[in-house]
Amino acid sequence: MSSTAHIPSDPARPVRLPHRSRQGIVLGLDGWQLLFLAVAAGILLIGVNRFGPPGLLFALPLYGPLAVAALITVHGLSAPKMVGLWLSKQARHPLGATAQRYRPEQSRLEGTLNLPGTRSSIQLWDVDGMASVYHPLERTVSITAELEVQGFLMKDAPERLELAQQWSPVLASLTQRPGIKRVTLQERTTRTTIRPARDQYEQASRKRMVDPTGPAAVNYRDVLDGSEGFAVGHRNYLTLTLDLVALGAQLKALGGGKQAIQALSAVEAGNLAEALHSAKITVRRWLSPRELAELPRSTFDPESIPMLRNRTGEQGGVDPAGIGPMYLEEPRGRNGIVYTDSAVHTTMWIHEWPRSDAPVGFLAPLVFARHPVTNEAVTHILSIVAAPIPVGRALKNIREEKKVWRGNERLRAKRGTHGSIVDESDWLALEQREQELVAGHGEFSYGAYLTVTASSEPELEQAIAGARNALSVVGMEAQILYCQQAEALLVNALPLGLGMK
Repeated sequence: MSSTAHIPSDPARPVRLPHRSRQGIVLGLDGWQLLFLAVAAGILLIGVNRFGPPGLLFALPLYGPLAVAALITVHGLSAPKMVGLWLSKQARHPLGATAQRYRPEQSRLEGTLNLPGTRSSIQLWDVDGMASVYHPLERTVSITAELEVQGFLMKDAPERLELAQQWSPVLASLTQRPGIKRVTLQERTTRTTIRPARDQYEQASRKRMVDPTGPAAVNYRDVLDGSEGFAVGHRNYLTLTLDLVALGAQLKALGGGKQAIQALSAVEAGNLAEALHSAKITVRRWLSPRELAELPRSTFDPESIPMLRNRTGEQGGVDPAGIGPMYLEEPRGRNGIVYTDSAVHTTMWIHEWPRSDAPVGFLAPLVFARHPVTNEAVTHILSIVAAPIPVGRALKNIREEKKVWRGNERLRAKRGTHGSIVDESDWLALEQREQELVAGHGEFSYGAYLTVTASSEPELEQAIAGARNALSVVGMEAQILYCQQAEALLVNALPLGLGMK
């Protein structure tokens, strides 16, 4: 994806997004499919050499299923890859790796977090009130900012276009700076509290000496109480993840060690805030450790949101010790959900973006998605994880993809089949990306993930239906990440700049 996504100069003309290539390694086949075909061919060859022509029949029960499996897809993935994921999940069940129960009395290394798996080694530091997340295994550090773009989806088309054009150079600059590993943009829609409305009412009633026992006051409080369950909050976050290996020289100049990493985090936070300000995007605040810990806590335990939102001052947020789930489980036999403290979640990978022209701000229906039955807002997290690609490497990747496309075209010609419109669109997308790189834009490798949350499985099914309705309106498609739900939930719920492999 380029940093501009081919933004037009005419605000009335919509944006066209590049789509994901379907060329694969050979004729649209991925590595798993080619491996299965190679094994099937090997078995067939051995059978023929050993038994002659009858070997075709003798070896059929072995090579037949492998060849068929290599050519079909399951839930949008190749069958070999899906089988591998399913077997991995089945192996984790008897090992107890699909369930996580936190024991508060268990001793832990100071500074580490209550997170399952290898993420338990992640450390959360306080750098002058800003949370700095250090991942020792990946050798990265991440900082997270809450962004404020006042009423972007409510603005007219020319204003949206202007903001998008100002945002484009910020993204492009990230590809030209070494050490930027990932940039994660998040939109979170969750239940919230109406405490500000209650405080406003209390102040106004005291100022005007309203009788609290009067019928008007009683009715107004009843309305506030009834509205509490329908309050919805939309918040936007940006997480910048730095590669400490690539920034080794700079860390050495700062003295090395933990203090150098913290100092580097503060410097990059200032640089990013200045760049965002030039694009008319306000950094409302850099999240403190307690504020950062509140985000995953509210995802794992939505029942605690009203209490968390009502905290103020030093008591605001959550102690980092409570950042992770007290309970997390991928149930046996249900590969598309994961349970946590007071919720059930499904995470989907957005694999198809609008094929036709789309206006700036086309994600609005998804942001404001509703349950098809109750019409309540769908609680969700939408993340776009983008890894900057240097211009030289991006051009090299395009050349390699063009070679694959030409190779597939020659194979299709030998088979007497002509390329489809889909193949032609892949070539045009490569040409467009190359033109944009030459024009000075940036290139990103990106993935988008959508986590839908509900309090029960029936409610979750409604929420997923509402999210899919919104996706269809904007011309997008998503598929559930079967047998990977716990991993996918942690990627989305934790604002730590993580990515799926």
